[in-house]
Amino acid sequence: MVDAHVNAVMILGEPFRQDGVIDFAAQDMSPRVQELIPIMLKHRLRPPPDETYSLHRKLSGAFLLCTKLRAKIACKRVFDEIYERYKFGPEGDAPATESK
Repeated sequence: MVDAHVNAVMILGEPFRQDGVIDFAAQDMSPRVQELIPIMLKHRLRPPPDETYSLHRKLSGAFLLCTKLRAKIACKRVFDEIYERYKFGPEGDAPATESK
C-alpha cells in the first residue's frame, strides 16, 4: 500500500519534473494512477487526512480538465517561476507571496 501511494505521488509529479511542454491529451498518468487505487483502498488503515484528500482532488481535477481541453503546458517552467517568487514567512506565520 505504501509503495502504491508513493508511486501515485511520483506519477502526479512527472509534469513538474520534465522540461518542455506536457501534452495532456497524450499523457498516461491518469490510467497509471487508477491502476494503483484498488491497492490503496484495499490495504489502507484509515482515510487520508482532509488536507491530503483535498489536494489530491484539486490536482486530479486540474489534470482531468487539462486532458479534456487537450492542453499543452510547460508545467515545470510554470512551477519553477512560482517557486522562485515564493517568499517563506517566519516559522509559525502564514507564508507570504510577493506580488508583481
